[in-house]
Amino acid sequence: MINFKAIGQRIKLQRKKKNLTQEKLAEMLDVSTEHLSRIETGSYRPSLSLIERICEIFKIEELELMFGDRSNIETNRELYEKIESLSEDKKKAVLMIIELIE
Repeated sequence: MINFKAIGQRIKLQRKKKNLTQEKLAEMLDVSTEHLSRIETGSYRPSLSLIERICEIFKIEELELMFGDRSNIETNRELYEKIESLSEDKKKAVLMIIELIE
């Protein structure tokens, strides 16, 4: 599942690293400041085209914006590959374990 609140936090972090105000970034993205604010808080889900534009501005990969730093990307990829190779029964068991630890 995609964590849009975490994506919003990463957008805000990148924006601050670039010393951009919400107003300036919103202008660069051709969206309202309110829309950007709601994306940063996780209230709105950014479109794929908006994610691409954000990544171009920040000079980062989409995966980094979606899932965090490189180590997180590799960990998520490894987890996904391992889960995909499991039988349906084992996938259900993994899901139950995840639900217990959330």
